[in-house]
Amino acid sequence: MSRLVTVVVPAHGHPDRVGALLAELDRQAAGGPPLAVVVADDASARPLADELEADTFPDLALTFVRCGVNGGPGAARNRGLEAVETPWVAFFDSDELPGPGWLERMEAVAGADDAPDGVEGRITTGDERATPFTHIAEATLPGAHHVAGNIAFRTDALRQLGGFDERFYDAGLRVHFREDTELFFRVDDAGLDVPFDPELLAHHPPLPASYSSPLRDARRYYFDPLLAREHGDRFRAFNRLRRVGPVPLRTARHLAAVGHVGAVLVTVASLLAGRRTAARAAGVVATSAWAANVAALAWGRRVPREDVLPLLLVALGVPWVYVLYYYRGVRRFRHLPRL
Repeated sequence: MSRLVTVVVPAHGHPDRVGALLAELDRQAAGGPPLAVVVADDASARPLADELEADTFPDLALTFVRCGVNGGPGAARNRGLEAVETPWVAFFDSDELPGPGWLERMEAVAGADDAPDGVEGRITTGDERATPFTHIAEATLPGAHHVAGNIAFRTDALRQLGGFDERFYDAGLRVHFREDTELFFRVDDAGLDVPFDPELLAHHPPLPASYSSPLRDARRYYFDPLLAREHGDRFRAFNRLRRVGPVPLRTARHLAAVGHVGAVLVTVASLLAGRRTAARAAGVVATSAWAANVAALAWGRRVPREDVLPLLLVALGVPWVYVLYYYRGVRRFRHLPRL
């Protein structure tokens, strides 16, 4: 008896993280047929096949495919998809771990008589709570997030959709974003049944904290103009799912960033022109927008005392990085989104 699913793991370096994921898959596969796993190496400096010994994972049928050039996670997933021979394909990001019973639940979904076209699992941070400076990925509510880890599709259905859109990666900037959301927009357009299954659980432990993490994350919105150009109505509807009172969260963060940058520029111009009243008014707006950025970075996060001052300082830089990359994307993709 063979398994119905192959797991594809896109990866660029970090063999320790990939090894931890493979070890957990191997543990869950023990006692049954080998689980097919494809590690799609996105042109790591040192090939992951040289870093990870296949016989370390005896219950996995492990294959490595290596991309000749760094094309981003979407391209790596597509190269992995090409090697899949099972009816179903599941994806994990290399910094995720399958939760308890993941493989058993995945096989139950794939083997059901009324199996859907795909399934989107739940992702939590596990027992750790992130700070504003740790990168995480979460998917805890149906429809509110779309991520490319802990998801699975009927292999033929995903191939017919064309896989992941590889445009959502810029090799020069080394930035990727929204290729997962864009895929789910096409899933909806095709009328596929891809429910959210909270029992299909994975963990994304927070990565080591870095004060530059919010600045790197702010660059990702470079791709929002492309997503909005291709799926304008769905883009706006998706943004409205998460709100701060009556205002969509995405819109609120955009206004806070643009408002801060604009108000700072007006403040400086007003001071140079000797218009102190206008400078004071613009300064109030800039300070308010900065406070909103502080709140956005700290929302739902644990803020240790030693992180308070760095948080206040980083919140001054995030709006400038966001505005630079967002409007660079507007120019690159020739589209100004309606948020």
